[in-house]
Amino acid sequence: MSQKVRILKVRHAGCSVFLGLDSYGNRMWTRNPERIMDWLCDGWRSRYNQHRAQRPQRRLVEDVITRERIWVDVPLGGADVKPAVKDSQARLDCLWLTCIPSPILSSCERVENTGWFAGLKRKRTSGGQVPGFRSRHKAPQYFVCWRNQSKTGNALYHRTGKRTGVVVITGSVPRQYRREGENEARWRIAIHVRVSQPIREYTSVAVNWTNRTLVFTNSPLPISRTDTGMMVGLDRGCVHTLATSDNIFLDIPQPSVKETEEYRRLQRKLARQDRTNEKRGGRNAKFTSKSRKRTLHAMRRIQRRINNRKDDWMAKTTTMLVREYDFIAMEQLAVKAMSRSVRPKPDPDNPGHYLHNGMKRKSGLNRSVLANRWTDILHCLEYKTKLAGTRLVQAPAYNTSCICNVCGYCDKNNRESQAVFHCHNCGHETNADVNAAKNILDRALNTIGMDDAEEWRQQASTLVKTSGKQRR
Repeated sequence: MSQKVRILKVRHAGCSVFLGLDSYGNRMWTRNPERIMDWLCDGWRSRYNQHRAQRPQRRLVEDVITRERIWVDVPLGGADVKPAVKDSQARLDCLWLTCIPSPILSSCERVENTGWFAGLKRKRTSGGQVPGFRSRHKAPQYFVCWRNQSKTGNALYHRTGKRTGVVVITGSVPRQYRREGENEARWRIAIHVRVSQPIREYTSVAVNWTNRTLVFTNSPLPISRTDTGMMVGLDRGCVHTLATSDNIFLDIPQPSVKETEEYRRLQRKLARQDRTNEKRGGRNAKFTSKSRKRTLHAMRRIQRRINNRKDDWMAKTTTMLVREYDFIAMEQLAVKAMSRSVRPKPDPDNPGHYLHNGMKRKSGLNRSVLANRWTDILHCLEYKTKLAGTRLVQAPAYNTSCICNVCGYCDKNNRESQAVFHCHNCGHETNADVNAAKNILDRALNTIGMDDAEEWRQQASTLVKTSGKQRR
């Protein structure tokens, strides 16, 4: 949850800000708000890159003595990178970081950690490279400031008009770095913004100085709803993303035929544009030509459009489920293990060759599982049920697609196909996903305990009878 506003202007008040030493070793001060904002962005990016330099990266190196090539973990900043230090020590090592407020420097580690693991996830799912450093020229000038870092807080927002406000960031200058003739130790930078709605409670502000925007990071709002007493079981699948125990199918939007064909055409075009770097001995390094950049930009634009549609569907669908149902049951699945690549099977008769292991079919299944966003749907329901005060229970998933919901007979032959369920004991026929969703709901009610489950059933039956009388 966030609120983005437009920066109108910045103003400085208080003492002169110490910026560090110039190339000749002379001290520098300024009262120019534009230069102070650039200095804050540079300091935040420098500390961010210091944390990023400690990240391990697997590289293939050659032993000097044995000439053997092995994989080792090397820091992203190189083998001779300096060890990680605290913010207090970083201020002593780099004088130009001395006067940067602690809520800004302390945010670098958490933002870098989140960006690193998010980048690794994108690399595994959609390809790409290991996340790198933030560049001054390529990345926007940017910094983050915590709101409740101290008792008084920093980055405080004050409303100044119907459509305007100001965010005040405060810092101090140590005595030994103050300008001659100035006794005041505090300085303030006031960021005037234009707002379109009231600013909610926030935990931090993110300033994009290149685009002149400021983002308030808000806490999630509670979901307004009324108790319905209804319960539902959800079965996640590949053909239908969600199948409910009420015989309703919810499908996440998939890319269109035109988008798929265009994306594959761009992939073939990109393969023709890839060349090895002859200057580096023919290693597998790609030339960064302008045409290759345009192709990558077009591919990313298509993928971003597809992901935006899926995110929109997922947010609206999970909110609808939380508002309509007081009790939601889902199967407990190890999605990471289910979407793992199949291991190769070495051929014992032909060393260096491998037997058929169904890798192509398993890869298609993995893509379908990941495209339906099973884990993301679970995470959305987890935090939205907490906001709404409802309940989400995960039930064991074993044999939910083989058990008949009517008689309880379990046989793997009951499921004749992906969509057809036919019980060989009582003859019950229904959709296989709907039958599994009903089994998930029953198993979840039994998992939470008989007393609690009976209370939920009585509450649901009472509300159903009451609503029926009101309709009559």
